[in-house]
Amino acid sequence: MDIILLLSGIIIVIITNIDALSTILRLNGGSKISNFIARNVWRISVFVSGKFSGISILSNIGPLIVVTLFSLWAVLLMIGYGLIYNSYVNSIVETSTELPASITAKFYYVGYTLTSLGNGDLKTGNDFWRIVSNFTGLNGMFLLSLAISYFIPLMNAVVKQRTLATYISNLGKSPHEIILNGWNGKNFNLIHDQFKELYPMILLHCEQQLAYPVLMYFHSPNPSYSTQLNLAKLDEVLSIQEVYKIDKSDNAYIWGNLRMAMDKYLKVVKNSYSFKKVDVPDFPYKDNLYSLDISVSEPSATKLLNKIEDRRAFIASLVKNDGRNWQDITG
Repeated sequence: MDIILLLSGIIIVIITNIDALSTILRLNGGSKISNFIARNVWRISVFVSGKFSGISILSNIGPLIVVTLFSLWAVLLMIGYGLIYNSYVNSIVETSTELPASITAKFYYVGYTLTSLGNGDLKTGNDFWRIVSNFTGLNGMFLLSLAISYFIPLMNAVVKQRTLATYISNLGKSPHEIILNGWNGKNFNLIHDQFKELYPMILLHCEQQLAYPVLMYFHSPNPSYSTQLNLAKLDEVLSIQEVYKIDKSDNAYIWGNLRMAMDKYLKVVKNSYSFKKVDVPDFPYKDNLYSLDISVSEPSATKLLNKIEDRRAFIASLVKNDGRNWQDITG
C-alpha cells in the first residue's frame, strides 16, 4: 500500500467536506477556500467587464460561481477518493477477469460510485474496500443533497435582495431626491414610515448575507435591482441627516435606528469580503436641499463629515466592486 497516496487522498476528502459543509451549513460566512475562489472569480469578471465595456458578463457571474464551487467539490472528491483507491493495487478489480483495475479505471469507479450510478463492470477487491466504497457513495449522495438544498433558499434570498434594492430605488433616484420626496413642507413623516419598513428588511438581508456569502455576486445590469448601489444611496441619505441635522422632530430616532441596521450590514460585509480602498467621494448635497432648514454651520458640518469619511470610502469601494460608479448614486 502506498501510504503517501492514501494520506493525500484522505486529506483532500476531509478538506473538501469541511469546505462544502462550512459553505452550505454555516450561518456566519462561507469557508476560506470558497470565499477565495468566489472573490477572485468576481474580480476577474469585473476587470474583464471594465476592460471591454461592450461585454456585460457580471449578471451571469453569481450562478457561475455557485456552479464552479459545486463542480470543484465534485472534482476534489473524485481526486481524493481516486488517490485512496489507487493507494492499493487490488482495491478495485475487473468483474470479469478479477485483475486489478487500472489507475484511470479506479477514478472511473469513484465517479460513478459518488453519483450512485454503478454499472457492475468493476468491483471492490475485498470487504475493507467494500466498506470504503459505501462511504464513497454516501459522501457523494450527502453532498449532492446538501447542494440542492442550498441552491433553492439561495434563489429565494436573491429575490429578497432584489426586493430590498427596488424598495430603496423607488424612494428616489439620488440621496437628495429621497429626502425631498419624504419632505412634505413641514416634516418627514412620509419617509419615517418607509424607514420603518426598511429596518427589518436590511436586518434580514444581513442574515442572508452571512448565510449565503455568494449573494454579493448576484449582479443585475439594472441599477434599480443593485443592492450594493441602493444601500450606498440609503447610507448617504442617513449621512446627510447626521451631518446637517435636517430632521429635528421627535421621530428623528428612526434615522438612527436605520443607521444601526446599516452599521450591521457594513460589519457583515467587512468581515466576509475584502475590497481595494478608493478615495472618499464628494458630498454635494447641500445645494440641492435649499428648501430645508439647514442651520448647521459649515465648520461643524465639515467636522462631522470627517468623522464618517472612512465609512463613506468603504461604501464607495462596495459600489466599485459591484462594477458601478459613484455617479450612479449622486445622479
